[in-house]
Amino acid sequence: MTALPENPSATARSLPIPAAGRLGDWAIIKRLVRNYLGHRTAALVVAALCMVTAAALNGALAWLLDPLTNLIFLQHRADMLLPVALAIVGVVALRAVATFGQDNIVNGIAERIVSDVQRDMFHSQVGQDIAALNDVHSGELISKFLNDANLLRGAITRGVAGIGFQLVTLIVLAGLMIYQDWQLALISVLVLPLVALVTQRLSRSLKKSSTRGMEETGELSRTLGEVLGGRHIIKAYNLESYAVKSADARITSRLKYILKAVRSRSAAVPATDLLGGIAAALTFVYAGYQGLHGQLPINKFLSFVAAMILAQQPVRMLSSLWTISTEGLSAANRIFAVIDQKPQIVDRAGAKPLDIAPPPKGGAIRFDNVDFAYHESAEALERISMDIPPGQKIALVGPSGAGKSTIFNLLLRFYDVDAGSIAIDGQDIRDVTLTSLRDHIALVTQEAILFDETVADNIALGRSGASREEIVAAAKAAAADGFIRELANGYDTGIGEGGLKLSGGQRQRLAIARAMLRNAPILLLDEATSALDTESERQVQDALAVLMKGRTTIVIAHRLSTVLDADRIYVLDRGKVVEAGTHGELVARKGLYARLYQHNLDGDADDVPAAAAGS
Repeated sequence: MTALPENPSATARSLPIPAAGRLGDWAIIKRLVRNYLGHRTAALVVAALCMVTAAALNGALAWLLDPLTNLIFLQHRADMLLPVALAIVGVVALRAVATFGQDNIVNGIAERIVSDVQRDMFHSQVGQDIAALNDVHSGELISKFLNDANLLRGAITRGVAGIGFQLVTLIVLAGLMIYQDWQLALISVLVLPLVALVTQRLSRSLKKSSTRGMEETGELSRTLGEVLGGRHIIKAYNLESYAVKSADARITSRLKYILKAVRSRSAAVPATDLLGGIAAALTFVYAGYQGLHGQLPINKFLSFVAAMILAQQPVRMLSSLWTISTEGLSAANRIFAVIDQKPQIVDRAGAKPLDIAPPPKGGAIRFDNVDFAYHESAEALERISMDIPPGQKIALVGPSGAGKSTIFNLLLRFYDVDAGSIAIDGQDIRDVTLTSLRDHIALVTQEAILFDETVADNIALGRSGASREEIVAAAKAAAADGFIRELANGYDTGIGEGGLKLSGGQRQRLAIARAMLRNAPILLLDEATSALDTESERQVQDALAVLMKGRTTIVIAHRLSTVLDADRIYVLDRGKVVEAGTHGELVARKGLYARLYQHNLDGDADDVPAAAAGS
C-alpha cells in the first residue's frame, strides 16, 4: 500500500478548486492580456495592421463599384475597363496577403497562449499537496487540460480575433455607406441595437449551458477513467452493463447541456439575418423612392448596396463569434480556477536545507507527541512519540487504519502535524525546505510506481543528472541488471504504462534501483514483497538488504516474518502506539503483536485476518 491517506477520499485539508464563475468576463480578458498577451505586443501590432488592411480593402471593393459603374456603364469609357479590372485584382490580392498574415499570426499567438496556459495548469497541479490532488479526479483535470484549452484556443482564433476583424470591417463599410448616402446608412444601422440585444441574451444562455456542459464533460472523463482503470474488476464481476449504464447517464446529462448550447449558437445567425433582412427591405424602399425622384445616382446606389450586402456578413459573424468567445471565457474561468490553487504545504519563511551526515551517522528521526487528523471528527494519530537512532531498522505493525501510512505521509510532509513535532537530526522538518527534506528520503512502495519510459529513465528518476554508469551500478545493486540486459533493448527498453511489460518482481527491483540511485540516508519501505511469488520475493529481499545497509529504515510490515530482525517494532492501533520493543520482547508480552504474530507464524499474509494484515 502506498504512502497515501488512510482514507484518501476524505480530504478535509485539501484546497478545493474555486467554483467556476468566480471571475467576470472583463477580469478574465484583463488577465489573459496581462499574463499571456502583454509580451507579444510586436506580433499583435502586426496582426492588427493586417486586420485593418484587410478590412479596409473590403471597403475598397465595395467603393470600386462606384467608378466602375460611372466610367464603364454611364460614361462608356472603354479605356478604363482594363485599369478598373486590374484595380479589383490588385485589391483582392492585397486582401489575401493581409488576411493570411492576420490568420497566421493570430493562430500562432493562440497556440502559444494555450501552451502557456496548459503549462501553468500543469505546474500548479504538480505543486499541489497530496490532499488537493486526491480531491480532484484525474479525468476531470484532463478534461480541463484538453477540452477547456481547446475552447480557449477557439475563442482567441475565431472569437476575439474574428470579432476584431469583423468589427473593423463593419466600421469601414459603414463609413462607406455614410459617404455614399447618410440617410440610407441611418436606416440600415437602426437594427444594430436590436442585434446587440439578441446577441447578449443568447450569450448569457450559452454561457450557462456551456459551463454546465464543460462540467459534465469532466464528469464523463472521470467515469471513463474509472472504467478503464477498473477494467479487470469490471470483467471479473460481469459489470459491463453497470459500466455502460453509468457512462450512458453521464453522456445523456452532458448532451442535454450541449444541445442547449447548440440551440443558442444556432439561433444567433438566423436572428441576425432576420433583423438584417428587415433593415435591408426598409433601405431598398427608401432608396427606390429616392431613385424614382432622381435623388440617388445609380453608381452611388450600387456602391451603397454592395457595402450594405458586405456589411451583412460582419453583422452575422459578430453574433456567431460572440457566442464562441462566451464559451472560451467560460473555459478560461475554469482554467484559471485550476491555476489559482495554492498548496498549503510550503516552505516557511527562512527555511534552510536539511543538514544530515552521510550514512550511517546521519538520519536520526524523532516523533514528539504528534497528533494528526485527516478530518476534524477522527484522529488518525494521537500523541505518537518515537525515537529512531541513525542506521536502525524500525518496523510499524498494526491493523488496517492504525496510522502506519500516515506516519510516512507526515515524515515526507505530504501533510503537516496538528500538534507535536517531527525532527530529523534535531531539525524540525517544518523549518527545512521541502526539496531538501525529500531529497534525503527514498520511498519504495508495495506497488512499484513506474512510468511509461525506458528502464534507464525510470531508474534515473532517483537522482537528477545521474550518469549511465551510476544507473547501471544502481541496477546491479538491486539485482536488476541481469534481467534488464535480457530485454529487447536493454536499458533503453520501454516498459509500458505502469511497467506492464515487466513482471511484479522486475518492477519492484527497478523501484529499488531507483532508491539505490537516490542514496538517501532515510529509507521508507511499504513492504515491497508481500504481493510477490517466492522466487521474486527472495530476489527483492536480497536487493532490499543491500539498500537498507547503513540507512535509517522504517518498514510498514504486512508479513510479520519479514521484520523479525528489526531493531525496534512499534505496534499501532487506532492511531496510538500501544506496544514497542524487539520481536522477542513483544511476543513475551502476549499483547496485540503476539496475537498478530500467532496468526502469521507461517509467514503467509493470506493467513492473517484482514484487520491484522492491512496498513
